[in-house]
Amino acid sequence: MDINIIIMLGGLMLLHFLFALRAFKSKVDLSTNKKWLWCFLSLILGPMGYYGYHGFIPLDRILKD
Repeated sequence: MDINIIIMLGGLMLLHFLFALRAFKSKVDLSTNKKWLWCFLSLILGPMGYYGYHGFIPLDRILKD
């Protein structure tokens, strides 16, 4: 394999992991199941999953974050 492809895949995996970690450490008051769903979507879809689910969280819960 080309070294550029390996580096790009590694960076993409790191990006997805960082967004899942950010969702896990968020101070937003969600139930455990919703928090795990947010982490899972962030891990699978990266920023698109993180911000996509972030749009469904009520604004009064986000203000603390």
